[in-house]
Parts: sequence; C-alpha cells; structure tokens
Amino acid sequence: MIFETIPAVRRKGLVLITACTAALVLPGAAAAHAVQGIDYRFPLPVWLYGLAAGLAVLLSAPAATFARRTSGTRLSGDLYRPFRGLRLGWVGITLASLLLVDVVIAGLFGPAEFLENPATVVIWVDFWVGLGIVSALIGNVWDFVSPLNAAGRFLDRLLTRRGTTALPYPQRLGLWPATVSLLVWSWMELVWRQGKEPRTLVLILLAYAALQLVAMAAYGAETWLARGELFTVVARTLARFAPVELYVRGPAGECRAGRCVEEERRGCPSCWLDAAPEDRGVRLRPFGAGVRREAPLGDGGGTFVLALLATVVYDGFSQTNQYLRVQGYFVDRSLWLATHQAFLNTVLMAIVVAVFALAFLAVVALVSRLEGASVGDAAKRYAPTLIPIAAVYFISHYFLYLIYAGQFTYAAVFDPLGREWVPDVTSPWKGVPGALVWYIQVGLIVWGHVVAVFEAHRVSALGAPRRAALAQAPLVLLMVGYTFTGLWVLGQVLAAP
Repeated sequence: MIFETIPAVRRKGLVLITACTAALVLPGAAAAHAVQGIDYRFPLPVWLYGLAAGLAVLLSAPAATFARRTSGTRLSGDLYRPFRGLRLGWVGITLASLLLVDVVIAGLFGPAEFLENPATVVIWVDFWVGLGIVSALIGNVWDFVSPLNAAGRFLDRLLTRRGTTALPYPQRLGLWPATVSLLVWSWMELVWRQGKEPRTLVLILLAYAALQLVAMAAYGAETWLARGELFTVVARTLARFAPVELYVRGPAGECRAGRCVEEERRGCPSCWLDAAPEDRGVRLRPFGAGVRREAPLGDGGGTFVLALLATVVYDGFSQTNQYLRVQGYFVDRSLWLATHQAFLNTVLMAIVVAVFALAFLAVVALVSRLEGASVGDAAKRYAPTLIPIAAVYFISHYFLYLIYAGQFTYAAVFDPLGREWVPDVTSPWKGVPGALVWYIQVGLIVWGHVVAVFEAHRVSALGAPRRAALAQAPLVLLMVGYTFTGLWVLGQVLAAP
C-alpha cells in the first residue's frame, strides 16, 4: 500500500456544495493516477460526486451561451523577447539526446526490473506521462527538444539541398497514422506484458524512430510530424488546452506543415521555427483558447482525441474490481479466453474506444441536423472541443503515478547497468493525502468539462445564443456522460496487485 486507506466520512449538503465550488474556483491543481496498490474510497458515495460534476457542467451551458467569441480572448504581451539570444532549443535537444543514449544502453544491457531500468522508467513514466502533463498545463515543449524531430528536420534540409522532392501527402490519411500509432502504443502499455520488458521496448523504440525518419524523408518532416509522429501529435493536440501560445509576427512564409491558413500563424511550430528570430513570439492565453485559435485538427483528428481520452479511461477501469468482474463473465463462458487474456483485454479496450467514438458521432449527427450543417463539418468543428476533457483526464489519471514512480528516475538514469553506482530508492515519498487526491481529481475533471462546454459554444455555426444552446444540448449531455463516467472510474475500488 502506498497510502493508508482513509475511513469514509459522512458529510451532508454543505460539503457537497463546497467540493463542487472548490472544483470550479481552484482549477489549476494537479491530480493523480490510480497507482496499483492504492485503495481510493471517496469521502462521499461516488454517485454524488458524479451527479454534482454532471450538474456543474449542465449549468455551465446557459453561461456559455453568453460567452464572448474568439475576438474577446485576452492575450498577454510577448514573453519571448528576453530569450531570443539564447539557444534553449539546442540545450534541450542535447540533454534529451544524452538521455536517449542512456536509455538505449540500459535497455540492451541493463537490469530487467521496471523501476531500476531507465528504459522503462524514463519511457513509460517520465516521458509518456510527463509529455502529456507538460503539454496540457504549459505548452508544446516536445517539438523543440525531441532528438527525433531534430533528426527529421536535418534530414529534410539535406534532401532539399540535393533537390529531392517530397511526395504529396494523401489528404484522406489526415491524422489516421498517428491514431493507429496511439492505439498500438496504448495496447503496449495496457495489455502487452512484453511492452514493459526493457530490451523489447528499446528495440521497438529504435524501429519506430527508423520508420519515422523514412516517412519524414518521403513526405517532408513538417508534413509528417503534424500527422504521423505519435508523440508530436499528442504534444500539439494537448497543447491546444495549454496557456502558452506560439505565434509569428508580420507576413509569414508558406506553412511547410500545410496546416495554417491565417496570416498570423498561431500554434504552428513549423512556422515558428521557419520565421526569423525577431518575428517569433510567445504569449499567454486562457486555458482552452487554443481549441479555436489554432488550425483545424484535420481528417481523423476527432478520432485521435477520442482514442486518447478512451484509452486513459480504460487504463483506470482495467485496474478495478469491476473490470475483474467483466473479465470473469467472459472467462467463465470460454476456456479459450481464460488462457488468452491478452486477447480479451484487447477486445475490451477496443470496445471502450469504439463506444466513446460512436457516442460522439451519434451526438454530432444530431447536432448537425439541428444546425443545418453536414455531419463532417460539425465533427471537425466540435472534435477539438473534446481536447480539454482529454487533457484533464490525462492529468487526473496519471499525476500521482508520475510523482510516485518518477522518484526512481535519478537512480536508474545514473546507474543504467545496475552496478550500484548510486543508492537505490528504498523509501519513496508517499505524502500525498488520499482525500486531497480525490478532491483535486473532481476539480480538474469538472473544470475541463466546463471549458469544453464554453469552447463548444464559441465554435457553434449558429449566431443566436438561444438557438446555439438548443442545438448543442445533445453535446452538453454527452459531456455530462463523460464526466460521470470518468468520476465513476476514479471512484472504484482498485483490484489487489
């Protein structure tokens, strides 16, 4: 046990109202992932938390009706000016490259234990979890420190100087390559046990990097990074929720990623890197403003966001006693499934993703009829409004996991071969109170859904507030359903390790 189980406390209406109020006025706090071995039990019955969260989102819909549109976004001044002379990007790339070398060496020749090998700790904990949390709460840092992105851009420049012309990227592919990669990556994390084996993980990492470089050479680095490189697409997608915005002043050149259409290029790392240093800018914006201020996601973008959201929810659900009961139902009826549980878990994960995606498509089809628009147009407009939901789920599910497992990083990185060069972590810090975790999770999830409702109103095709509110009622109800589902999963008792 990482935390001692806290007894249930019976409170009445005042505590419930206080919890909901705190969830809305304290949005910036971090939350936790259900680390195996922690027994979460809400101070109140979970259905009360879900009901309160659902009501909070539902009541935000009338307020969103009168929200200002894009022109009312408050922006800060330029924050980049003092840093123009520094080479922070190259510093980050150098450090990330050294860490990558450490990971590869450890993965091939280091210890097999998960928390003692930097290949597993750095990739699954610090990199994957940290990538999502930093991208959502701060901004897109990965584009500027990724050794893979830097290598792809270098290869792109080299091929351009030699006169090699990139192939045209098939428009219909959109973000589907990144979506498929996300599902495979999530399957490796949640279902495939060999994905936690250091040597296997490093070999897959090297094969993935080689495949990405080939794709960047074929279609152009910026084109592929925006659509096919999983971790870049994750960072750029979640960064739409973040408060830091990149922009280019004055007339900008051609967008090599082929995504930007506005004169002032916002949220486009390709345009930002191509611009002269004096034309680059960084400013602050409200959380969630990037949903409507940046270029459309493109074909398959909505499925990518839904897959990111659904796989995180499945991760939490798969650790609960309720999930074991679902497994048991099928195992009791099939001896083959009893010996092929990886297949069963794969099917269950696919079902969760499909349910999330089909629910969104059904709601968007209804909303499009009320708005008098096509289903495709409505889906492209409303898909980005789910990014705040995906972002807060990711943070609330994984943050405690990062705090706990991240404490093993130092010893693993500086002792990649397991030679006892530095002392192992024997007593990791466990001081996060369980009740604080619960309340912060509720606050984050409710906050993200309220932001999503506001942004859905701002991208509506209807100008009249009342008509827009009526047309979006099905979408708001869907968000209420996502709210209750997420909190229900967080409130379940975890299965024994």
